[in-house]
Amino acid sequence: MRGKNQIKVWRYCPEKASGLKPAVIICHGIPGSKPDPNDQGYLPMVEQLVSHGYIVVLFNFGGCGESSGNIDMRDWYEDLFFVYDLVHDTPGIDPRSIHGVGFSAGGAIAAKLASLDRRFKSLLLMATPADLSEILPEDPVVLREHFRDLGLIQDAGFPRDINAWYRGFQEIKPVKWLPFIAPRPVGIVHGEGDGVVPVAHAYKLFQAAFTPKKITLLEGAPHQLRRDPRTTPLIIDWLKEVA
Repeated sequence: MRGKNQIKVWRYCPEKASGLKPAVIICHGIPGSKPDPNDQGYLPMVEQLVSHGYIVVLFNFGGCGESSGNIDMRDWYEDLFFVYDLVHDTPGIDPRSIHGVGFSAGGAIAAKLASLDRRFKSLLLMATPADLSEILPEDPVVLREHFRDLGLIQDAGFPRDINAWYRGFQEIKPVKWLPFIAPRPVGIVHGEGDGVVPVAHAYKLFQAAFTPKKITLLEGAPHQLRRDPRTTPLIIDWLKEVA
């Protein structure tokens, strides 16, 4: 429970866990469609990460999946802060080795937290926009109705102030936050076939980040990188380098 909202969190641990283990917090992006009961989501990825000895934490941002509330980028930051504190204080997790893997807007929120809180040891951004305002519809009403159609806005009176709510999306600018994450490593992964967040965003993020940093472009990969078979091995290789 975070404030008035319930944030659903899952923790997956290796079967034979002894001593302190590194943890990975996976931050999903903004859903692009209504839930598909046949879609396993991030679970195949989680299983592979756990098999390599990592404790993996999944959660639903407010308004998404099994969490309550309505989609709101300012609330999403508070959601991640809440989850991070849970992970940091969980027995068996090494608080000095907590890593963020964020997809799309979830990566953007993770970049904001990492820039303001020094406890994240590393950050891997997957198909993350450099500036969310560049890919938003110009009319906030269009955005609100789109999210209402997807079930990400449940309450009839939400948002009370549509312009303030819309500004919350416009303010998501990882390109401004990445310089403050150094000297912790930042990885950037992007699909060259991304039709939602153009690959130019990856170059902007890489240019903004200080070393150590790494960029990987996946030929032909779409926006939903979790569906690409190259993604999980890439994450595992990254964690081997930074954990």
